[in-house]
Amino acid sequence: MNDELLEKHTDVLMERLDDVEEKERPKIKGMLEDAITLILDYTARTTEQMNDSLYYYARQLVVIAWNQEGNEGDAARSEGGVSHTFITDIPPKLKSGLNNHRLGKVVSFHAPKET
Repeated sequence: MNDELLEKHTDVLMERLDDVEEKERPKIKGMLEDAITLILDYTARTTEQMNDSLYYYARQLVVIAWNQEGNEGDAARSEGGVSHTFITDIPPKLKSGLNNHRLGKVVSFHAPKET
């Protein structure tokens, strides 16, 4: 991954997330790397094909993961009559945007022979 871009987007996340301390920077950077890997896997792209709009989706995934800290493994929770449901995959809203960036695979370059 491009370290310069990774640092730039880590800086953006450090400013965006509430009550974040500098000592948590490596954790946020790791979460960003994980989000990028997830996005590259979903879109069938390589790290060289990572563009600015895909970094937006990676940052969104980090914010979601950050807000779920402490609730790992929970799909839903109910406390004091208040129910919380957690996203366990890429949210549908982000998936719809990422679908525009998915790469397809060509199976054959040749047209079938007519019979």
